[in-house]
Amino acid sequence: LKHPPVVRGGCASRQGVLAAHRARRIGLGGGPVASVAVMMQVAHVPEALGARVVKFPGAASSPRRGRPSLGGAAATTPPKTPATSPRRSGENDDTGSAWIPFTVCDSVVQAIWAHAKAQAEEAAASAGDQCSEPGDGGEGEPAAKRHRRGTSCTAASQSQQLQSQSQPQDDGWKWVLPPSRPSQPSQSQSQDEQTNPSSSTEGALAHARGALNLALGRVGNASEAEVAPEVLARVRAMALAANAYWREVSLDLSKAASCLFRFLDHQRHLYWRKPAWRGVNLGGWLLLEPGPSSALFDQFEGVHCEWHLMRKMRETLGAQRAGEVLQVHRETFITEDDIRCIRALGMNAVRVPFGYWVVTGASNEDEFVGPCVDYIDRVVAWCHAHGLQVLLDLHGAPGGESGEKPCGRERKDWCWQDWRFDESIAALRAIATRYRGHEAVTGIAVCNEPAETVPSSVLCQFYDRAVRTIREAGMPPDEVSVILPVYRTERLDEIWRLWGRHYDGFVRHANVAFDLHLYHCFGPWWQRQSLGTHLRMTKRHRKILRRVPAVVGEWSLALPPRASGDGPQEEDEALSAFAAAQLEAYGQASHGWFLWNWRDSPRQHPGWDVQKCVERQWLTKPRLLAAANSARYG
Repeated sequence: LKHPPVVRGGCASRQGVLAAHRARRIGLGGGPVASVAVMMQVAHVPEALGARVVKFPGAASSPRRGRPSLGGAAATTPPKTPATSPRRSGENDDTGSAWIPFTVCDSVVQAIWAHAKAQAEEAAASAGDQCSEPGDGGEGEPAAKRHRRGTSCTAASQSQQLQSQSQPQDDGWKWVLPPSRPSQPSQSQSQDEQTNPSSSTEGALAHARGALNLALGRVGNASEAEVAPEVLARVRAMALAANAYWREVSLDLSKAASCLFRFLDHQRHLYWRKPAWRGVNLGGWLLLEPGPSSALFDQFEGVHCEWHLMRKMRETLGAQRAGEVLQVHRETFITEDDIRCIRALGMNAVRVPFGYWVVTGASNEDEFVGPCVDYIDRVVAWCHAHGLQVLLDLHGAPGGESGEKPCGRERKDWCWQDWRFDESIAALRAIATRYRGHEAVTGIAVCNEPAETVPSSVLCQFYDRAVRTIREAGMPPDEVSVILPVYRTERLDEIWRLWGRHYDGFVRHANVAFDLHLYHCFGPWWQRQSLGTHLRMTKRHRKILRRVPAVVGEWSLALPPRASGDGPQEEDEALSAFAAAQLEAYGQASHGWFLWNWRDSPRQHPGWDVQKCVERQWLTKPRLLAAANSARYG
């Protein structure tokens, strides 16, 4: 963390932590990373929602270094699924009948949200009127009433101050993600409302009922069947969560974040029919990085990114030979055998990082080689054949979303104005148009690891354009999630506020999620921490993931030497405990997680290489299968 919070409480010794982990492995339970089963409880639906309804059938610099694999299947580009054809029901689609068409869901969501917002504005205006009433605090007014009036005015004043703030507080998660708050605040308040609804809540429920009936009426044949009870329960829960959000957003952003998360979670359950991602990155293939692509970088000294590598290869080998060497890498680094092995380990998805040049070809005198989008065609077809979902990740944007190696070109003089946003939108439009309607493609990430120097307002404006572009190109929310990188948790508070408050982005744009990369090895603070602290920080990440729609796009088992122990046995036990803790924590992410990376350099720590982690049994197939089986829908 850039400014890590203080970890309070006693620091357990390494022996204590590892002993607890060993006890848990042999069935004694307990320990610092004990799993907690989190179940979504939905209240019974009151008769007020039993209206005319319809039932629908179920239907530091990163060390990323690696080596290319050899062999594989012949390259074939299968025909795409027609863009206008409906998706077929896959093996992961059988989620029962507790869902409704997205058009119906979106109409209900917009109506519920607008009604809750209007109620909050009316209440705020009423509170303001009370503060300005003449004769307030007169001798004839009871003391208790004067006290209540003063409290209301103070709250209104605090509300105005909070709304005027456009920058986050210096201490990071103070408002949206405070470390000292419970992960699900306002729970008792929500339960009270479910058992003893207020007049405003009853009005919200009645409005939700009307919106649902109106939307269902547009579908046709609505009177011939009934909606599943789970659907009605979720609509009711959405109305309660929306009311709670607008009540809290001017007073306590931490509670507001939890309310919004519950609202979006119920919403996504109504139309999303795929399990959350449990996958691995295919980094170093369609965007070269010194770690995973070390077999190429090791041949040319002094280069650390694809842009400079291609220039050096052309200077040394000539343009034709350089192109041939790159083609061999692209043909052999990822093969169908890799996809088959990933599926056999129990994972259900892959994240495919690629540079813009793979889709559109290089521009602005960049040294990259492209287009070569047929490689994406190939991996998408393999994943479809083997039952894997695909998250397409625009890892290298035109001009770069940073001046770091992962975007394709390392530049010390980079500034955020170098990022060519219009070209990025064009690349996203091309990808969305090409893969719309394809059953395996269930996500698109609009960029990767944007630099902290990119203003949050600029970033959110780009994200708004990107989401609209992808949807207009034919990728609807019930088929494809759109991923918006936040990257480091330090920026999450600020971007959450701007995206939610200024753009109303989570409600205006359905099925979007923030991308967080949760590494424990970069920076001096992480290097000083013990294993126990790393495990406690993983629990903190768990709390964050229960408040914000998110995917953990990258994580690994790389730990600093101080935390990984002395000797092979201590390292095995430490990294096994670290893996268990992260699997449990990141299982809370609404959209899932992806390990970095499928393969890495033999010179780097094995914690960066999933295959080596499995060989050393830090990650095991039963653990990965259990994580995949726990992937909840929506």
